[in-house]
Amino acid sequence: MRRLTLVAVLALAACGQQVDNPSPSPTPTVATLTVPQATKAALTLADLPKGWDGGVAVDPSPSAGAGTTQYEPADCGIVVGDPLRGLNAPATSVRGQYFVRQPLQGITELIYSWPTSQLSIVGKIAEALPHCTTVSGTMLVRTKLRMTVKEVRVPGLKDGIALRTELIDSDTPDHTFVLHTATVIRGGTVLRIFGVSDTFPTDAAFARLLTKAVARLDAAAH
Repeated sequence: MRRLTLVAVLALAACGQQVDNPSPSPTPTVATLTVPQATKAALTLADLPKGWDGGVAVDPSPSAGAGTTQYEPADCGIVVGDPLRGLNAPATSVRGQYFVRQPLQGITELIYSWPTSQLSIVGKIAEALPHCTTVSGTMLVRTKLRMTVKEVRVPGLKDGIALRTELIDSDTPDHTFVLHTATVIRGGTVLRIFGVSDTFPTDAAFARLLTKAVARLDAAAH
């Protein structure tokens, strides 16, 4: 009862005062990575082990957040799909060089930059991950996927998260494909890198390449 009385008194006191309603603070802006900086930050063939081939990407300015796969649980799309889906168009959008080693082995690197911080993306992925370790997905062509996800520990990684996803395609149920992905944030800049279909023989191999990619990004941003 005393607690209720105190709440009532405080409420009445607040109603009896003239309170100025300040306008909401504008979202703080951050430096946007330029196209030359993002291009300089992207990995080159020299950064990869021997045996890789590569060249200039066909679409050097990709769209962000254009995924069409439906996931169950629905909110796991931020983990196994495109975490940038639904965001406004970035100020800078760069696709790195393409890298291939075999027809089904390749590395894709995307660098986007907005004038506002995107750090919350990593937090949202980490928050969703505990209940997204097993996910099903239906692609636009009705192909069904079953996925298991786990985090890959990358020593020294700051403001980023790396994942290993094992996929079983309904069309090829006897084979498990492995997808390594990572999302790293630097202010308003987002680095996305992934290797498809058993590109990396171990999680450690992916961690090493990601560490190199992050170092290039940090160097280009300064």
